[in-house]
Amino acid sequence: MFAGLVILEQVLALAHKAIEHWDCVVGIPRFVMHRENAVFKVETSTGFAALRIHRPDYHSRIEIESELQWMAHLVRAGVDVPTPYKTKLGQLVAVVKNDQKNSYIIDLLSWMSGEPLGMSRVPLAHSKDKLESIFLELGRNLARMHDASDQWTLPSDFHRHALDREGLLGETAAWGKFWEATCLAPDEKKLMVEVRKFAVAKLDVLAASGADYGLIHADLVRENILISDDRIRFIDFDDAGFGFRMFDLAVALVKNREEPHFESMKAKLFEGYKSVRQLSSQDENSTELFLAIRDFAYLGWADARREEPTIAPRLQHIKHETLQAAHRFLGY
Repeated sequence: MFAGLVILEQVLALAHKAIEHWDCVVGIPRFVMHRENAVFKVETSTGFAALRIHRPDYHSRIEIESELQWMAHLVRAGVDVPTPYKTKLGQLVAVVKNDQKNSYIIDLLSWMSGEPLGMSRVPLAHSKDKLESIFLELGRNLARMHDASDQWTLPSDFHRHALDREGLLGETAAWGKFWEATCLAPDEKKLMVEVRKFAVAKLDVLAASGADYGLIHADLVRENILISDDRIRFIDFDDAGFGFRMFDLAVALVKNREEPHFESMKAKLFEGYKSVRQLSSQDENSTELFLAIRDFAYLGWADARREEPTIAPRLQHIKHETLQAAHRFLGY
């Protein structure tokens, strides 16, 4: 739950205070969604924008500013992602206090038009040909994003989390200790401890071989991939950090495994990626490893939020999916 902002009126009041920090805003905030962040749509002098009120204690100010610096670089490099707006003071974020004197970090991003690729657990509506076309371009865009990131000289004050061995599978894993999830029965915890060890061993071998590693989006699920005509756009960089490039490709695939055209979608994703950027056979062969790691991380994330109204009803289903993924991974 977004601590201190459990009532929509309170969130809206904070949004109204926040827009005073940007000269370009000409309209009132319209509530859109409330997940990790509260998001509002506002009109500016140059078009619509997304106002994000960040979840307290999730990312520090410097981490959020680093995310925005990266996005601004990607825009300059021609990658289709939101553009950050600077405040009246020339800063990338504003810090605003609510009536209880709690401080919140808030930013403003250009609104990205387009329809999401799909929604979680809802079959994709596109034809096979359309899906192949989408995933071909998705692969190209991912490769362009990785290329642009490698060509960027990081600012001296840049700081984002690392989704390396520790960040994915360690004691301080970014999305929680999935193998200790409270929703697991003792025998299920034993299974998850086993698959964690198996994943660590495989990840260590991959990392030692020089796997492609750098800045990644880390959350390219269906809802964060927008389709506008033939253009593919990426939104929601909240989980972005340093990580294995194959993790980005795996996340784009992980919720599509039940799709009847999954294999052709996967093939087109890799074809598109390799048409722009080199992908070693060893990296490509690690797909199942990163699909599994993403499944496991989702359980850790959901269990840590088990009291939230939108998560609680889904937790058992998430656990079931994760246990299935664990058994599948042990056969990998």
